[in-house]
Amino acid sequence: MRENNLAFFFKYLKYFKFIIILILLLFLIGYVKIFHIEQKSSYGDIILESNEYKNYNEIKNKFNNTATQKILQEIKIIKHIFSKEIDNYKKEKNILHITLSINNDENYKYILMVSMYSLLTNCNKNKTFIIYHISCTPDFNETSIKIFKSLVKKFSHNVEIIIYNMGNHFNNRKNKRYSQAAYYRILTPIFIDSDRAIHLDGDTLVFSDLNEMYNLDFNDNYILGIYDYLSNGVDYLGLKSKIFINTGAILLNLKKLREDNKVFELLNLTKSNTYLRQVDQTAFNYLLYPKIGRLPSKYVIFNFEDKSDIIFYINHLRTKIPIEEIEKAFKNPIIIHNVICYPKIWDINSVYQTWLSNCAQRHNCSCKKYFDIWHFFAKKTDYYEEISKFTGVKKLI
Repeated sequence: MRENNLAFFFKYLKYFKFIIILILLLFLIGYVKIFHIEQKSSYGDIILESNEYKNYNEIKNKFNNTATQKILQEIKIIKHIFSKEIDNYKKEKNILHITLSINNDENYKYILMVSMYSLLTNCNKNKTFIIYHISCTPDFNETSIKIFKSLVKKFSHNVEIIIYNMGNHFNNRKNKRYSQAAYYRILTPIFIDSDRAIHLDGDTLVFSDLNEMYNLDFNDNYILGIYDYLSNGVDYLGLKSKIFINTGAILLNLKKLREDNKVFELLNLTKSNTYLRQVDQTAFNYLLYPKIGRLPSKYVIFNFEDKSDIIFYINHLRTKIPIEEIEKAFKNPIIIHNVICYPKIWDINSVYQTWLSNCAQRHNCSCKKYFDIWHFFAKKTDYYEEISKFTGVKKLI
């Protein structure tokens, strides 16, 4: 009986093998299809575009005064870029409003994209949804918009982008170092329907989710930012302030700015002082004083080269902060604002190469590290070839 069973088993073994292989093959095909669908979805295969933003008319209707309406009439939606499933993606997530400003500089659009990529890569995919509000000059074009479409395709579950043409606002300001785009964040409380927002300059990199920073208590302040020692930005206007913040990475209390009508006070200041040394940074620090709060260093830190840079920074502040706080943030930053190492980490030229080479000889200098981090994010984008051309990076690494 046992011999008969064995004979039966071996006789039909090849059929069993065929069935098992067929089952495995079907399972593999099904897995590949599911994986493909997930990949397709996660990279936002269906991207929609519109010249409308459904909340914008509601925002306009909230303001009855003629002056605000006049400003809003000049601000147009160039493009609203989003995924078809945007409402589902936003559901049960914390929505963070992030503002950016840009002119049609051929290279700055890539710099801004790298900053955005760093934030989207490091946000909590399950809990955080980012709405980017990009304010741009009238000459901003469709070619530039393409790079932002690429970000929505990669991060469709976590981002939508609204691009605003800011019209002729601030185009008569007299500061050759900055374009009128530097002033755009002054108007943020008017055209963003939110109680708060984070503004980030393009020379920032983000390494962690920003929910905690976004929801900080304002303690009745208009804005929160990190201390800067360039306090002479307001001294010449007659304000000897002990608090002077850098506006490259700030948390804005949009609700309070609206309620206290600070937008028009800021606008009037820029009209009566068409040359401001540090443009909007001067305006914010001068007019909103003393209701300006400090962001702890754990949230934002400058790209210090080494400890001597940190000591120099603290010694030149009018209100001192603990060195231990900065050193801790220096080791594990959430946002780095690249304003100290100079030239900028993407500005590759013969001077930069010599300087960076000298920096590499110093074991305690961090500039090469910042360079490597920035290009790590840049390589992840769809535009590294273009970035390489304007940075000349291939000559260096």
